[in-house]
Amino acid sequence: MESNGQNTPVTQRVNDLISQAPVAISFLKGPDLVVESANPHILELWGCPGSVVGMPLSLALPCADKLPFVKLVQDVYENGHIHYGYETKVLLKRNERNNLFYFDFVYKPVKDACNTIIGVMVVATEVTKQVVARQLLEDAEERLRLAIEATGIGNWDLDLADNDLINSPRLAVIFGLDPEDKINEKQLREIIHPEDRHIALKAFKKAIKTGVYLYEARIVWADGSIHWIRTSGKVIYDDQHKPLRMLGTTNDITERRHDEIMKNDFIAMASHELKTPLTSLKAYTQILAAKAKKIDDQFFIGALEKCEKQINKMTRLIYGFLDMSKIESGKMQFNPQSFDINALITEVVADNLSMDEGHNLIFTGGEAIYINADKDKIIQVLNNLISNAVKYSTKGSTVTINSFIKGKNLKVSVKDQGIGLKLKDQQTIFQRFYRVDNESTRGSSGFGIGLYLSAEIIKLHHGKIGVESQEGKGSEFYFLLPLHVQ
Repeated sequence: MESNGQNTPVTQRVNDLISQAPVAISFLKGPDLVVESANPHILELWGCPGSVVGMPLSLALPCADKLPFVKLVQDVYENGHIHYGYETKVLLKRNERNNLFYFDFVYKPVKDACNTIIGVMVVATEVTKQVVARQLLEDAEERLRLAIEATGIGNWDLDLADNDLINSPRLAVIFGLDPEDKINEKQLREIIHPEDRHIALKAFKKAIKTGVYLYEARIVWADGSIHWIRTSGKVIYDDQHKPLRMLGTTNDITERRHDEIMKNDFIAMASHELKTPLTSLKAYTQILAAKAKKIDDQFFIGALEKCEKQINKMTRLIYGFLDMSKIESGKMQFNPQSFDINALITEVVADNLSMDEGHNLIFTGGEAIYINADKDKIIQVLNNLISNAVKYSTKGSTVTINSFIKGKNLKVSVKDQGIGLKLKDQQTIFQRFYRVDNESTRGSSGFGIGLYLSAEIIKLHHGKIGVESQEGKGSEFYFLLPLHVQ
């Protein structure tokens, strides 16, 4: 490779390649490990000037005998083993500052045609960015893990191919198990209360199709105590939409379920106690109104009519709270019967017209459509939808009620010319206690349970409720009921 101390063209090209390489490279020759070639990157690592080329490594580097990597290079030369170093820390001075950097190293013996070791090739690749990025990710994951553990939530990762489960210790604790034990999906499923297993199974099947996993159920610990859990997750699919994994969290909601029961019991008790005085108040108001009409006292007649309207409003509110507590405790009773929905809507519209003379209520129903449902509950839904349409529409505007057969379902809609709904409100309007918050509604009364009750009633009839709306251009609330409800 060399001739008369001069570099041959081949040697020169090799040296040029080494010099311009984007990684740190050096060739150390002979038993003294003479620095035959070294590019600027390796010199920076060593903290040496270019003048060290041609010098033995022991003389080129200060305190070489105390540097671990020098001993490793000597071992590679003497024994012919390749040595790899990963993410080795190196303190370098760059931009007038000392900083810690990371490098991957390879020390490889170089042999001649006779398979004799003639030197060692040193190659170092900087991996500082990768290491720092990984450390930041690990730190973020650790902070997230600590945050999740602080909330008492258990997280898990389920391989859908072999049902292999990776879980946090908190998940085991939630299910009444030892956090140190290895648990599996089948084991957790068997802890779910026997009466609630169908809930979890239904949610799992739905998640495979929709990608969203969500359910609440009871679990039974080994000591026989009953607890409530809420599980939510997301399915990960491959390019062919084949489900691969499910990631999710589970938290113990036992204390919240107890709170819900206590709250529902209180609401039911308070509402029940209010029914009796309101009934008496309404009866006395009607008696006084009848006497006022006999003496033709228009002031008292008008005042008592207003009182009766407010009593009716309070009565509907109380019965709404009672129904809500019954629904949430699973005690809502249904009395299905066959009836003509169009005849029922006609009666409901007439009743609402008698109470509200400021809006035009139009029903465009046709011939009789018979359904099997709880008549009183459907009346409640119709009244809620119509009263909402009236409440959020200007006086003199029209509210249109339609009913028709759509496929195997009955569809009933209530369309107004009111303020309309934003998209975000359309997605949450049927939630319990939800009220639209804008300038047009802040003066309106109500607790936000009418639409929630309507949605629950329709759901219990195996139907569907929804809304189509555009802000400023009115809303159309509708519900679908199977024509043969069981």
